[in-house]
Amino acid sequence: MEHIAAIMMLVGCSQGNLECKELPAPAVGFETAEECQQLLQPSIKDVGGRYKIVYGKCAEIDPALYLEDATITWDITPANELDVQVTFDDPAPPMVVALKADRKAILSN
Repeated sequence: MEHIAAIMMLVGCSQGNLECKELPAPAVGFETAEECQQLLQPSIKDVGGRYKIVYGKCAEIDPALYLEDATITWDITPANELDVQVTFDDPAPPMVVALKADRKAILSN
């Protein structure tokens, strides 16, 4: 399995910074931050014709945590820069499933 060390976030805005949305990146993740950086400018240029402003940023993540559930949030700062935050969610508590007398019971720990 590949290790993911960075993700690319692309955001396109049509009305200044008021109407912005996430855009698809060329890959889900990158093995190195350098690989992400190399593809960042070409990716911004690829989607640039459809939006007035396009922001892009590579965010490094801990490869050991890639399999965990994560939340990615972004914002356009007052300095007109894309801020990307990746936080890893706490795992859900384990569930125990027991079968008894042809009935399924779910017990939560």
